[in-house]
Amino acid sequence: MPRIDTRRRTPRSRAGRERARLQPHAARCTGRLASAGQLMAQGSGLVLPRLDGVPLVHRLVADDTLAVMLAKSLVEMDIAVLEDWHRAEHDPSSFIGLTLERWIEAHGGEAIRRRFILEARISSSPSAWGEEDQAHPQRLFLTVEPTEAGCVMFGPTLQLLEGNHPKLPATFFHLFVAALNRWTRVYDYRDAEERRENLLDWIANEPEANQYELPDVQGSIPRCMKQVPLKHRELLRLKGKFANPLAAKLVETVLRLDQVSRKAERPQLDDVVGELLSDCNPPLPALLSIFAEADRIAAAFDEESEGMMEVTPEPNLIIPFDPGDREGARQAFDSFGVACETLATASRLMDLMPGNDKWVVSG
Repeated sequence: MPRIDTRRRTPRSRAGRERARLQPHAARCTGRLASAGQLMAQGSGLVLPRLDGVPLVHRLVADDTLAVMLAKSLVEMDIAVLEDWHRAEHDPSSFIGLTLERWIEAHGGEAIRRRFILEARISSSPSAWGEEDQAHPQRLFLTVEPTEAGCVMFGPTLQLLEGNHPKLPATFFHLFVAALNRWTRVYDYRDAEERRENLLDWIANEPEANQYELPDVQGSIPRCMKQVPLKHRELLRLKGKFANPLAAKLVETVLRLDQVSRKAERPQLDDVVGELLSDCNPPLPALLSIFAEADRIAAAFDEESEGMMEVTPEPNLIIPFDPGDREGARQAFDSFGVACETLATASRLMDLMPGNDKWVVSG
């Protein structure tokens, strides 16, 4: 599967990049929360550029006053557990890290670690290497970003569903991807097509433009994906009529995924945060969606991932909040909980999808 080794690379470096590689898992790491706020321990998934060299516990908050303020709010809201204060040796940042771990576990941490390689952190900056929010010194940011990309293969599932209804494959695919895209970034055939279009624009005026070999993304998209997805009410009418038990279970679970992902609204970022992120690259993909192993979508991802860390990327999810505002802090953790539940539900759905055992990264 696509891999990039960046363990010795500093962010914003434009030199020394290695080409991504497509290869299967050679070894799988045991899933564990290795450090505070980590959604998933390092696995051997689709390796993206990593933000190494920053101890996560030191990036939870930048100011002890804010840490104490947040710790107090978390205890008052019954989000934090007092016994963790002793485990943290009375250190506010460590206490917040333990609270994040508990919150993740309560919202599907085990399932998340099975398919995703993500980290959560709380910091006074909206990105790991960005500037602090000087305009709002009391504001913190709960962020989620991948250290590697998971992978899901749709081909066998779409073939199974097509035997039950011709529009079911496209319906399933778009429900799945849309649900995850509400909270994280999925790289799919549309990203690969956009890259191909950009490459065409770049070489349009080259004298030997017709000599360039561009990925045939369309050739990797199953014909069933051309169908218009079913409307929600149509899918609900079909739900109880599938003769194939696995097809019925897949549809039931993707509908649940869609429902879970809508339990909260993704927080909107104001212009100040937008300015702080203005020099960032787009978020790194948390999941690569392919139709077949080593298809042209995977190849496009493989090539595009070479430049994903030329500039520091935005996190997949940024939740700003005031640690002294109990209601605001509660909403931030509730939103984060919905993001976790969405990832966990997607992970369980991937466990049901034929042909995806290879992409398990933990457990």
